[in-house]
Amino acid sequence: MNYDFFHLLIIGSIKDPILWILSLVISSNVISSNFQRKLLYLSIAGIIWGYIRLYVYKSFGQQFNFEETLLLLFVCLLLMISVGIIFYFLIRCLKSII
Repeated sequence: MNYDFFHLLIIGSIKDPILWILSLVISSNVISSNFQRKLLYLSIAGIIWGYIRLYVYKSFGQQFNFEETLLLLFVCLLLMISVGIIFYFLIRCLKSII
């Protein structure tokens, strides 16, 4: 594994609109108002999103070994949870101001 692969994973994940849409919907109070449930939903969504990205890459002929597969899933999980938490606190701050 090299840092170019890791860099491409991060950049490709940030550009993906699934990350932004799903994390915004889950972190708002549309689904649940409990913070632990939001974290659970964000982690499940991150793992599913990681598998979707993995199979999209594989459909284009990209070969992944076990380490790269785990890295892809971990990056997707970590980004989904972190972006969701950021959105959660931004929405909460906006509600307290308004």
